[in-house]
Amino acid sequence: MTPRDLQPLMPSMVAHARSTYPAECCGLVLADAAGTARFVPIPNIAGTPAAAGNSERTGRDGYVMEPQALLGALEEVERSGGRLAVIVHSHPDVGAYFSKEDRDIALGGGGEPLWPGVQYLVISSRPAGIDAARLFTWDAREQDFAEEEVPVLP
Repeated sequence: MTPRDLQPLMPSMVAHARSTYPAECCGLVLADAAGTARFVPIPNIAGTPAAAGNSERTGRDGYVMEPQALLGALEEVERSGGRLAVIVHSHPDVGAYFSKEDRDIALGGGGEPLWPGVQYLVISSRPAGIDAARLFTWDAREQDFAEEEVPVLP
């Protein structure tokens, strides 16, 4: 997906990031068989007993997608011939960057992405609202994630 492809989904992703602030939001961009994309918010359970063993972070500085919601969304899109296109999360008060932890999770401790072809969108949320979003796409030649700005609608 390109930043332009994500533009129609930005209002719902921005609203979700605002609604969870000061915690991180998380969700998925799913593409149906025809390539039409939609955003699905997934509850962030970081810092709860349900996330114990998955992450030591809190909802303020990390995310763990609620497993039943995550698996349900993935099963639904795969059954209909679609695919997972983008994993979305926000960074409250620290900017839209791909952190070391974000990269490590995306690579699963290896040198290639765990989800080939899946991109990552990071949204910067602040008390005054959303101020930036960046899309990260694996570049096999560079063996790293390339970054593109995604315009944030007011």
